[in-house]
Amino acid sequence: MTPRRILLTLISVLLAIATGTLAQTPAPPPPAPAASPALASPSPSPSPTPSPVSAIRGKLAAGDLLSAESVLEVHRLQHGEDGPWLVGLSWLGRGAFMLGDMERAQRYASRARAVCAQRIARGDSLEKDHDLEAALGAAIEVEAQRLERLRGPRVAAEYARGELARLPAMPALRSRIQKRINLLTLVGTTAPELVIEDAIGAPPPTLASMRGRPIVLFVWAEWCGDCRGQSGALAKMRARYAPRGVQFVTVTRYYDDAGHRVQEKARVDSVWKAVYADVGPLPSVISTASMERYGGSSTPTFVFIDKRGIVRDYAPTRLTEEELERRIAAIEK
Repeated sequence: MTPRRILLTLISVLLAIATGTLAQTPAPPPPAPAASPALASPSPSPSPTPSPVSAIRGKLAAGDLLSAESVLEVHRLQHGEDGPWLVGLSWLGRGAFMLGDMERAQRYASRARAVCAQRIARGDSLEKDHDLEAALGAAIEVEAQRLERLRGPRVAAEYARGELARLPAMPALRSRIQKRINLLTLVGTTAPELVIEDAIGAPPPTLASMRGRPIVLFVWAEWCGDCRGQSGALAKMRARYAPRGVQFVTVTRYYDDAGHRVQEKARVDSVWKAVYADVGPLPSVISTASMERYGGSSTPTFVFIDKRGIVRDYAPTRLTEEELERRIAAIEK
C-alpha cells in the first residue's frame, strides 16, 4: 500500500471515530412509540426565580444600603420587575428606615406602594399573590413608622387606620397593619375583649370576667418556631406567677381552609400538649377576629393586662425569661 493510500485510510478511520460511523457502532434503537396523553409524563416545572431578599437583608444588617440597592438592581436586570423584585423593593424601604435615611425610606415605600396599586388595578390578587401582599404590608408599615418619627404617633396611627379600612378580609395582612396601630396606641387603653369563635378544651373566660387579676395573653401559632422557643420561659413564669393570681390565656386562629378545621384543631391541641407540656393546660381561644385585633401577624405576641383591664405592655416579639418576668411583675402592682 502506497504512503498516500495509508494516509487516506488513516484519515478515514479518524473521521469514523469522530462521527461514530464505524461498522461496529450499534445502530440507534428505533424510536419508542409515543405515549398516550393520559400516560405522558408532565413537563418539568420551571425553577422559581431566585429571591434577592436574603442578600438584601444581609447587606442591610451590615449597614450597607448602597450594596443592597445594587443587589436589587442586578435582580431587575436579570429577571425584571417580578414578585421577588417587588418584595426586595419593600425591604429597601425597611432598611432605609432602620438606617435612619428617611428620604430613601419614603422613596422606596412610595414606589413599592405605587407598584402594588398598579398590579392590583390590572387584576393581580392580593389573596393569591404572596409577594404582592408582603410588599404592600411592608410599604404601609414603613410609611407609618416614618410618620411616627417625623410627625408623632397620632398622625401615624391615623394613616395606618385609613390603610386598614381599605384592606380586604385577609387576616395576615390586616393583623400586620393592626400590629403597627397597636404599637402606637394600645398601651394605656382598655384591653379589647376576646372574640371567642372556638376553643381548645373548656370555654375560656372573658377578659371582663377576669377583671381584678393580671392577665398575660400569649398570641401564638402551632407551627411557629419562635413560639415553641418560649415554652420553657412561659412554663417558669406560669409556675411562679399563677399561684399569685396571674392568669395566662392563649390566642390563636385557624390557618387552614374551613374544610380542614377538625384536623387543624386536633393538631393545635396535640402540639400544645407535646411542646408546651411544662406550661400545662391554659384557656385557649381560637379566633381570627382576636388575632387581628391583637396584631397577631408576628408570633409570638405578648399582651400584659393589669388588674383594671388596662394594657400595660405590648410585645409582638419573642422575649427572654428576664423580660417576661419584668413585664409580668409590672402588672401585678
